[in-house]
Amino acid sequence: MNRILHFCIPAIVLVFLSFLAQAQLTDNFSDGDFSDNPEWTGNTGAFIVNSSQQLQLNSSGDGLSYLTTLLPASGLTEWRVWVKLAFSPSDNNNLRIYLASDAATLTDPLNGFFLKLGESGSADAIELYRQSGTATYLICRGTDAYLAAAFTINLRIVRTEAGVWNIYADNTGGDNFGYQASGVEPLWDNYAYFGFLCKYTSSNATKFTMDNVYAGPALFDDIKPILLSAEISGESSLALQFSEAVDAGSASETENYLLDQGIGNPTSAAVDDISPSKVNLGFAQPINPGNVYNLTVSNVTDLAGNQMNSTTVPIAVFDVHPFDIVINEIMADPEPAVGLPAFEYLELFNKSSLAVQLEGWQLKLGSSQKTFPARILAPGAYLIVCSDAAAAAMAAYGDVQSFSSLAIVNTGSTITLRDAAGAVIHNVSYTDSWYADIVKKNGGWSLEQIDASNPCGGQKNWRASIDLTGGTPGRQNSIKGVNTDNSEPGVERVSITGASTIDVFFTEPMDSVSLIQTSSYTINQGMGNPLAIILLPPDYRSVSLLLPGTIEEGILYTISMQAGFTDCAGNSNTMTLEARFALPQNIDTNDVVINEILYDPTATGTDFVEIYNRSDKIIDLRQLWLANRKTPDGPIETVNETCPGGRLMFPGDYLVLTKDPLLVQSCYFTPSPSAFVKMESFPSYPNESGTVVLVTPAAQIIDVVTYSAGMQFALLTSLDGVSLERIFADAPSTSASNWHSAAQNVGFATPGYKNSQAGLTEISDGNVEILPEIFSPDNDGVDDIVNIACTFDEPGTAVTIRIFDSKGLPVRLLVKNEAAGTKGNFVWDGITDSREKAPVGIYIVYVETFDLTGKTNHYKKAVVLATRL
Repeated sequence: MNRILHFCIPAIVLVFLSFLAQAQLTDNFSDGDFSDNPEWTGNTGAFIVNSSQQLQLNSSGDGLSYLTTLLPASGLTEWRVWVKLAFSPSDNNNLRIYLASDAATLTDPLNGFFLKLGESGSADAIELYRQSGTATYLICRGTDAYLAAAFTINLRIVRTEAGVWNIYADNTGGDNFGYQASGVEPLWDNYAYFGFLCKYTSSNATKFTMDNVYAGPALFDDIKPILLSAEISGESSLALQFSEAVDAGSASETENYLLDQGIGNPTSAAVDDISPSKVNLGFAQPINPGNVYNLTVSNVTDLAGNQMNSTTVPIAVFDVHPFDIVINEIMADPEPAVGLPAFEYLELFNKSSLAVQLEGWQLKLGSSQKTFPARILAPGAYLIVCSDAAAAAMAAYGDVQSFSSLAIVNTGSTITLRDAAGAVIHNVSYTDSWYADIVKKNGGWSLEQIDASNPCGGQKNWRASIDLTGGTPGRQNSIKGVNTDNSEPGVERVSITGASTIDVFFTEPMDSVSLIQTSSYTINQGMGNPLAIILLPPDYRSVSLLLPGTIEEGILYTISMQAGFTDCAGNSNTMTLEARFALPQNIDTNDVVINEILYDPTATGTDFVEIYNRSDKIIDLRQLWLANRKTPDGPIETVNETCPGGRLMFPGDYLVLTKDPLLVQSCYFTPSPSAFVKMESFPSYPNESGTVVLVTPAAQIIDVVTYSAGMQFALLTSLDGVSLERIFADAPSTSASNWHSAAQNVGFATPGYKNSQAGLTEISDGNVEILPEIFSPDNDGVDDIVNIACTFDEPGTAVTIRIFDSKGLPVRLLVKNEAAGTKGNFVWDGITDSREKAPVGIYIVYVETFDLTGKTNHYKKAVVLATRL
């Protein structure tokens, strides 16, 4: 363990240190106490000073515990702290070191700066963040995997007056500090507190140890300046950013800088007037776009006389725009190998006309993030991204950039490419349904992009490779072709996210620049334009709007959006876009009903459940979850949120719940793609029989349907891909006679619109009516069923319905002693009790009723079963 050194100090120095101590925070806990000199406050019961005189977390269970102490009022330019985490950190087990905070309670919203030690995955690095309220902003990040395992580390953080932050660390716990990261954040205030915030699970509740805290003026300077960046600032000028303020004498020597390709030394060199860590260079010749130069810098010293190491960095005009570099190929499941090495990889493609410097770019795969080193991707070039283990094998196919690990989820994930400034360059959210091939999705084949000029085309622009090796890493895709997006963007829905905030969701990824004008949005009911807009990356498919007033209960609002909103392919809406929103109402049983079920999809399809809002309420899908049961009356087995982010369902709306909307839309016609709700997880519904349940988060059952293959039209030769449709929205969900196979002429399913077998919604004035009087049960969607509509004066009537042929022989016992209330609808699909189609002819519908007073009534009606010629 490292300790502050003790040695003899002359008296005059002791006097100086006594003044210095008033402007610094120091604590090595050698007094065995953290309640005094200095005093630490917060969750004091969760910490101890251990026998080694170190501050240690001493808690239990899962928790979030903190301690804070006062900071000096001024002169904060350096922090040091020793840390030991005796476990591999993660998102659930990590340490925040608040270097500066304006609040003593670290679990509340605050303003300040903190180091984060620990994240998900194995790329744990030292990260520096600024916090504003509850929002956090990354300033800089150190070496990936530096903290991947249990560690002991000594940290040194230096901040310049110009707002340049530098992080140094020694992962042996000593004082041999090495450079980790630098970032610029000039924002600074008079912060009052320093502190530790431990996030832990029960197994790590005693495994955080901290020591040797220092915050105040710089102790000493023995660190060499580092050239952080060199950027083109004009036609013939460069701006150099160093890790700290540099000596003006050495920085102004033009011989200390050399630019190749015949340009030579600059004609001028000077420290920036505002930022002493920045040097501006001017050259006699222009720096041409598209050329890659090498700049060598040497002999520059800092204010303490430390001289930098000679450094050479590439320089070029990199005018990068979104989609200049695209994710072009994804090998997520390389086994069983077809012809390529059995390794996962991504392929990047530079479709621009200029070279691009990838240094500092971020590639995020799910929760894992990779940072590119300095490398240039030429125009029209491909880059294979893979793991270190795959690098040698994949190098045979083209240029390779490898990382210590690369994990691509087989079934689907989101991959995001950002430039060094954090701007989204390309984003792909894929699933294994994108292969559109049941064999190839099992492994060995890559997903390839069809048209690189349609980078937001999603599933419609990706397919499985058709190359005989299984993929085309490092070369043109095997399925390359023209696949232009010419469709205008639309509005999918509006979600209420707060008392004065809404999210607007578009039908496709958008150009973020077209979304930022508040005057382009207008809300009626006297609301007007929003006050502010928050863009929501990475695909900018939605925006968050801060409204000028509070959303009132009982008022239906309409938001209008002017023409000119542009999708990422450059298409703009030519007409005003509109969408409704209102505060939702509490849901009750049967307000929303299960309206259609596809439980037995084709081999290339997927399940869906369609729901229908038969009430006059506006319902939020946050209130409605989808579940299943193994038996009709058994307990719920699996329950999944339908739309955690919220979605409004207006009266008369149909919504389709499924895990893969595009796959359903590729199998069936739908006039309303915006009616689909993509669920991250979907309950399992067996092919033979099962139970579909709609339930609230409070476990209130809203609707239940138990289905079976026997409820399908008996004459179908195959049930694959045939949905069961509800006939009457107001009839009982539990009645098997209220369900029928979707018609053949609509493709055996009607996701997102009125069912092909939907019955009449009104009953005539007679006690028993037959509609239609002539029907043809051939499942073509036209008069496939006959509706037997009954009305009764009193509730509690029981109904028995028998079908007889023209000779008086029984054909079908349709219902027996079934409760009908005051209205009842029953259907016959022309199938006999022996599950055969009844022959063409005249049939008698015999209805017998029995009410609570004992009164019995009998009705006879004729119906003709016909066939189409």
